[in-house]
Amino acid sequence: MSSTPQHPGTIVYVNGDTGEESASPISEVPEELRFAPDQDGNLVPVVRVVARTAGDQRNIHELGPDGQLLRSTVQIRS
Repeated sequence: MSSTPQHPGTIVYVNGDTGEESASPISEVPEELRFAPDQDGNLVPVVRVVARTAGDQRNIHELGPDGQLLRSTVQIRS
């Protein structure tokens, strides 16, 4: 893997169900959530996180500066 790139400094969180957005400076985000590997394994800054709810599932998509999908997570309500 290459060295860690510089982060633009903010992550935008989007509620995909309502369209509401909020932004957080990366200083308020845990380090392990600031970057994610791309398909080649290179670390890319996460700049947008979109969460949608479907039934008992919550789908979270973390996107890079070019809109590329970096990481997806599915949470299941128990």
